[in-house]
Amino acid sequence: MKNRKTDSTEIRTLIVNDSSVTSSVIQAILNTTPHIKTVGVAVNGDESVQLFAQFKPDIVIMDIHMPIMDGVEATRRIIQLYPAAKILIASATLQRNMKQIFSALQYGAIDYVHSPHLAFNPGASVSKQQLQASGRELLDKIELLQHLNDNRVKSLQSAADAEQPRRKQQKNGDGIPKHAPGILAIGCSTGGPTTVAKLLSKLHAPFPQPILICQHIDPEPTRGFVSWLAEQTGLPVSIARSGELPKSGHIYVAPGGNQNLEVTSSGALRLAPPKSGQIYLPNIDHLFSSLAKNIGKNACAVVLTGMGKDGAEGIRQIHQAGGHCYIQDPESAMVKSMPNAALKALETTRGYSPEIIARIINSLFL
Repeated sequence: MKNRKTDSTEIRTLIVNDSSVTSSVIQAILNTTPHIKTVGVAVNGDESVQLFAQFKPDIVIMDIHMPIMDGVEATRRIIQLYPAAKILIASATLQRNMKQIFSALQYGAIDYVHSPHLAFNPGASVSKQQLQASGRELLDKIELLQHLNDNRVKSLQSAADAEQPRRKQQKNGDGIPKHAPGILAIGCSTGGPTTVAKLLSKLHAPFPQPILICQHIDPEPTRGFVSWLAEQTGLPVSIARSGELPKSGHIYVAPGGNQNLEVTSSGALRLAPPKSGQIYLPNIDHLFSSLAKNIGKNACAVVLTGMGKDGAEGIRQIHQAGGHCYIQDPESAMVKSMPNAALKALETTRGYSPEIIARIINSLFL
């Protein structure tokens, strides 16, 4: 991944970790990049709240398990006091800590990353290149977070946008009346877990049709994401499997890793290898394109927050097939890129907050 930094603006970071070794490794990695500066190191969550108030860092690199106060509670308190704070959760074992990580995301943390480690013998000399290689994921996340547009303290949407289209009266751009869809598919990336949970929690239960979630995610956190989403929504959630016929009221999450989720002409789910050029996995365009081809006007697609343009081409195809298409308002999105690309693909400027999308979907499906 290319360095996103285009100017010399300094990024001030606060490291929060009860392991002096891990903190030293993180600081050494950050020191390899001239514009990233460590302004403080906290050994527990309580100290992180105090140091944040003192230094007002641009980004907090927050551990999860610490004495006195863990990273979840520290995140809650920092965001409560400073809503625009950018917190990156760093954990050595993502799978074991996913419930806590997603709780921190719900309180306002933006993203998560593996804590970097150095596989070298004690006392060995480590080059700048080796440090950067070990911390590449962390450095990329920091660059991304620094350039995110902060919308958490803005109002979600004006009352004028809160209209609820009545069933069978909602129309697409060419004026053709739409009917109730038969499947709901949601695509999201950075900022997606909490946004999709917010949307799903506003849907009527039991929901009358299957729901497919395509979240850019690695294999390790997928199972934790599924468990957390089930707790947040109260709906049955599982990882999608090939050959499965999706059931009404059930949420199916595309598994992380080197595969994509698609829907066949029979309506069954299928996992397929990625096509050449697909950068983001699981790929939202791939899922949406299969829905456009095999479900057509019975599909309802939603594009939420995320980096890049995945989902834009797929939602365009669903729109052309006569399906229902809704896009998060970029001003309410943690990352604008995906909503902006989707709006451009549909040649519209009209987006909605997650709450309004849920309200519209309720009126369509029920």
